[in-house]
Amino acid sequence: MERILEKLNLAEVIGESAWMLLLLFLIVGWKFPVIGIVAVFCMIAPVVAASWKEGRIWCGNHCPRGQFNDNLLSKISRSTEIPSFFKSVYFRIGFFLFLIYNFVTGIINANGNLAAIGLVFYKIIFVTTIITVSLGVIFHQRTWCAFCPMGSLSALVVKIKRKFVSNPMQIKVDEEKCVDCGLCSENCPLDLEPHNFSEKGDCNLDCLHCNECIDSCPVDALNKVNKN
Repeated sequence: MERILEKLNLAEVIGESAWMLLLLFLIVGWKFPVIGIVAVFCMIAPVVAASWKEGRIWCGNHCPRGQFNDNLLSKISRSTEIPSFFKSVYFRIGFFLFLIYNFVTGIINANGNLAAIGLVFYKIIFVTTIITVSLGVIFHQRTWCAFCPMGSLSALVVKIKRKFVSNPMQIKVDEEKCVDCGLCSENCPLDLEPHNFSEKGDCNLDCLHCNECIDSCPVDALNKVNKN
């Protein structure tokens, strides 16, 4: 089935159109907040994908917000470097705990009411979308992705997989071909440095597997390698 999907290119087509789901969710959810419950799928999907396949592949190819950032927000973004502050472990943990606290509190206060529970999810998506757009305009369109709680959790899953289970697919650099032109870094949505990726290092835990670095390399020094 996976090979068939690849041949038909359905996964890529669906991924590129995923941003429409975010807009539809925000518009319809404003009137019918109960649909907010469906957001749980997009919250779980990144972690499931990281556990099953290639790290943050969901974030880079199928996430509705990620595709919104790439296809719409990028048109009005200053596209500057993402501040390192947003990538720091302390900020990411702090923001994750803050979001979890508000989420759990909201669910408890909902007292089992589906509409109220849906509203909790909707508010989280609505507020974080405002944050996404604000930071995306000021800095880079993918700034939110640098500290997205589910993206960070996915990166943690990758780290655990590498240490205890397996070494999943990674971007590998051919040092003999690489000319250190830096084009891969310039084209990376998260300002990573693919030409400096190390097999033993964790510098690529946040790799979105979007293939931007591979496509931009003028000497074909980058490729995906399955370490399993």
